[in-house]
Amino acid sequence: MAEKVFYINWSIDCEATQHSVSDPVLGARGAEGFAGILDSYGLLGNFFVIPGDAESNPLLYRSIHERGHEVGLHLHPGEEGYFEFAGVMGPDEQREVITKARDRWSRAMGFEPVCFCMGYASANDYTYGVLEELGFEYGQICVPGRRLVECASVWEGKPLFIHYANRYNRLLPGDLDFIEIPHTVDLESRMWGGKHPQDLRVELVDAKNHWYTAYKSVMKQKDDDAIPLKIIRGVTHNTFDYSDPANFRRQTLVSMIAGIRGILNDAGCALVPATLGMIADIYRKTVPKVDAKSLLTLDRRGYGGMKTV
Repeated sequence: MAEKVFYINWSIDCEATQHSVSDPVLGARGAEGFAGILDSYGLLGNFFVIPGDAESNPLLYRSIHERGHEVGLHLHPGEEGYFEFAGVMGPDEQREVITKARDRWSRAMGFEPVCFCMGYASANDYTYGVLEELGFEYGQICVPGRRLVECASVWEGKPLFIHYANRYNRLLPGDLDFIEIPHTVDLESRMWGGKHPQDLRVELVDAKNHWYTAYKSVMKQKDDDAIPLKIIRGVTHNTFDYSDPANFRRQTLVSMIAGIRGILNDAGCALVPATLGMIADIYRKTVPKVDAKSLLTLDRRGYGGMKTV
């Protein structure tokens, strides 16, 4: 039997120039340190960068891109002068703020991004269509299972794994060219008063708890043929100093990397480092689009009433 392949991706939201943080030096240390760890373990990552971070250190992010990692646009609308949560914006306002951020980012980086990550995972049924219209091809918009109404980030019922996005309903797969690649979550373990599923966000818990999340995801995916690409994704932020060997988040990340390698090895699965661009390319070549309507069925076996005895 052929070895099951798991694509492993690590992403980092680079947002240290936000007004709430305002520490570009820390951001550079966090991003460079994170990249260095990935390089040392032969892994690949996605660096989602807000325009302010791109402008503060474009040479750093270009060098990370040249080393084989992928650099894309991260958006916090408040940093562009808009309301903070995109999930309450109409399509015109979303188009405006995303375009403004993309253009700032492109001027700093010297090329246009095709990969996108939405701040707070705050989105609505307009978001995916706007992103495709603006030339974005894949990324992470959702956090499956999240119910943070206060951030307009509501994703209960969203598929856990990679899929083509839907133009009209953010919770359903569809036939857009934009590919959603969520990070790894465990719906059975909840945080923040039950509003957020446990995920592989480095800074939230210790390596032991992350091990269980990764293990459960590997076990869920490995023998499920309905999941065409098996993926494990960890996430973090450049507001932590990953260049410091004594930093607890760095130590947690290193332990997570070792833990995931061990889980896959014990399960007889192969680990393949990948950027989201690599994963999206494989997905497009192997998985055809389907009409979302064909996926919707209603169990009507109970219709017609109960017979009276």
